[in-house]
Amino acid sequence: MTWRIFAASAIGSSPREDGRPCQDAFAHCSQGEVLCAVICDGAGSCESSHIGARFVANAVTQALVAHAAAGGLGLGTDGDALRTLIEGVVAGVRKGLQATAASSSRELSDFASTLVGVVGWPSRGHFFHVGDGFAVARTRGAEARDIVSLPDNGEYVNETYFVTGDEWRAHLRTESFTEPIATVALMSDGAAPFAMAKGQQALHDPFIVPVLRYLDQVTEAEGSEALGGTLADQRTDAISTDDKTLLIARWV
Repeated sequence: MTWRIFAASAIGSSPREDGRPCQDAFAHCSQGEVLCAVICDGAGSCESSHIGARFVANAVTQALVAHAAAGGLGLGTDGDALRTLIEGVVAGVRKGLQATAASSSRELSDFASTLVGVVGWPSRGHFFHVGDGFAVARTRGAEARDIVSLPDNGEYVNETYFVTGDEWRAHLRTESFTEPIATVALMSDGAAPFAMAKGQQALHDPFIVPVLRYLDQVTEAEGSEALGGTLADQRTDAISTDDKTLLIARWV
């Protein structure tokens, strides 16, 4: 058995009309039974946020894979150890992003992005967040259920928290789950209106079940391309005008 990972991003109608690029980014890797995946959502008001999102997604994923390969991230890693590890990874990534900002005579805040990710095995895992984005683990078995880690938004509409913010540690959240997992889904806020059920406590089955059925029949490349087509469909723009990213990992 192995992790099969499908992922895609699509620019939303609002940034497209404003002449902005897609400010979402994703990265993923699996090593044996270990799944590492990240989605970042760049701040729409920041000119270089798409660069920041791509940098953070890639760097966090690469760091986690390196820890797993070195034996520092294993099945026995508990929630406290995972949080300590993620803090160290994000701190290191911020330093790299600060160097990128300095080299282009920009501020770190110009590269603002959120972070939502997962480190998972078939039998357990951990979600981690800074700011918005959704993470869902669907358990295996006849009585499958969805374990949902919700966004952390601010007090006001459209307010959230960023990896580049001074208070990122205070807003870093981790959530562990210890049940056998069939599917992991990560998504940016733009995909949530059609991928999450009303009340945001589960995936929206009328959307996700046909998607999973199709993904199980195609290659990862074919599935990711089809996922991108779905996210870019005009019908999704009618539901959400934001950039949309969806990552689905299946243990099969």
